[in-house]
Amino acid sequence: MSGIGFGLERIGLVAMARPRFFVGFLTLMTAVSFYFMFSVSFNGSVTGVLPKTSKNYLAYEQQKSDFRNFARDVAVIVRSEKLETAAGLEALRDLQLELSLTDGVLSAISVLAVPELNRETGDFQTFFPAEMESDEEAKQAIEDVLRKYPQTRSLIAPEDNAAVILVALDLGEDNGNDQKAFEVFRGLSDAVTEFADPSFEIYYAGLTPIGLTILETLLKDQVRLTLFGLGLGAIIAIIFFRSMVAAVFCAIPPMLTAIWAIGFFGLAGVSVTYMTTILPTLALVLAYADGIVLFHRWNKLNRDGEQDAAQLRQNLRDAVRRVGPASALTTITTAFALSSFALSSSEALVEFAWVGVVLVCLAFLTVIIVIPVLGLALINFGWVSTGTRTSMPFHLGTFAANIFERVPRLITVVSIAFLLGFFYLHSKLEPDYTVTDLLPTGSTSFEAEKIANSVFGGRSLVFFSVPTAGEGGLNLAENRDRLTQVSSLLKERYGDDKVYSIEALWANEDEAAIEQILAQLENAPEFTRQGYISKDG
Repeated sequence: MSGIGFGLERIGLVAMARPRFFVGFLTLMTAVSFYFMFSVSFNGSVTGVLPKTSKNYLAYEQQKSDFRNFARDVAVIVRSEKLETAAGLEALRDLQLELSLTDGVLSAISVLAVPELNRETGDFQTFFPAEMESDEEAKQAIEDVLRKYPQTRSLIAPEDNAAVILVALDLGEDNGNDQKAFEVFRGLSDAVTEFADPSFEIYYAGLTPIGLTILETLLKDQVRLTLFGLGLGAIIAIIFFRSMVAAVFCAIPPMLTAIWAIGFFGLAGVSVTYMTTILPTLALVLAYADGIVLFHRWNKLNRDGEQDAAQLRQNLRDAVRRVGPASALTTITTAFALSSFALSSSEALVEFAWVGVVLVCLAFLTVIIVIPVLGLALINFGWVSTGTRTSMPFHLGTFAANIFERVPRLITVVSIAFLLGFFYLHSKLEPDYTVTDLLPTGSTSFEAEKIANSVFGGRSLVFFSVPTAGEGGLNLAENRDRLTQVSSLLKERYGDDKVYSIEALWANEDEAAIEQILAQLENAPEFTRQGYISKDG
């Protein structure tokens, strides 16, 4: 049987021959892994799954370079029954102003910031008056802005008592740095907590709060999954062997596997992501399964009458020779299965593949070394039970084997039928990728995305970049006409309230007003211009 494991079980036999050396090896590996466990980083980015050479990803990066990183914008969703009142709009304006002055914020825009050209002065002023004297005036102003600028329905939904403040984060040169974005967002949420009206119910939507929620969930899940896996395996071992010594014995390899696996992330500088977070637990489970089977084989040999220490050592060698090849084959097949993900064009899946291969191999290494070395220790301490065999609490395997032996052809036919049935079901599966599927269903980010989707039609934007012709940019009527034509086509396809274009500022205006608007654009702050006009104009 040793051939099926390619001789890898010999590692265990060598460990029995040189136990002191391998105890030192285990100690060193565990110490190094434990040290690097504290340098493990977690990555909540949801764009890591995208192929970096795909047309869409390259266009996304180009848009960030030409304009700015819109993906980091945060939508602060405000819900309140008093939004349509003068006091409610004033509280919303105050919150917008406070957020615009918060460290790390480039701009904060709400429906109250909608600009309108003052023809007399040539300057932009807000559509809403500085002060609203009555609730009726406030309600009328909201109706007027929604009628004149249908796009503002993405900023306020009076029928749902909801409004949005769009916040652009100032990340400097690190506009792709998740940690920097999360740090700025925490400061933003602190400011909202301090300055928001008590009647406001606040939610945060966008990739930044989603990423932070995923990051915090990863930290909790990694601890939770590891402890749960260890605890469940220990309970199974106690029930199966009815011995605390056996349970602890079988728990040590997976425990070391977990330490080595998490330590490997820190040592290799690989971040734990929402995809790779399961790998340490997978390796832990494999170590438990192989360790319990190997110990069970040794324990079964030890129960054949009273035996001395020499015979117990021989039983341990026989168990390693018998079970080791099967464990090695399981490791090899699992590693090959995981390595298939390396054929993907996604860097996240490629990383998942090679990290998975390493961790599965570490799981086998802990079992094939720890079980023989610990077994020798148990023999030396006299803690190995021999003699009468205790009955096992599970007989499902024997029961199933008896059925299979009686009707092998029927079992084969049924198995093939199930296989074909599952192939058919698999062919009917539709590919799907929804960012909110990565969020805990009870999290505030999940609720925020639900509100953003149901009330405002979502916060995920599609950007259309319209190149200018010749020099002069928007100062040329030809370029303005081109932008107007593209905007009109998009409005026909998606509706007036779904298209945001700088063209809306001069729509239906005369030439003199357009010149005034263009002059104001030239003097607008850089980050404001880059929301609609590329850095090179």
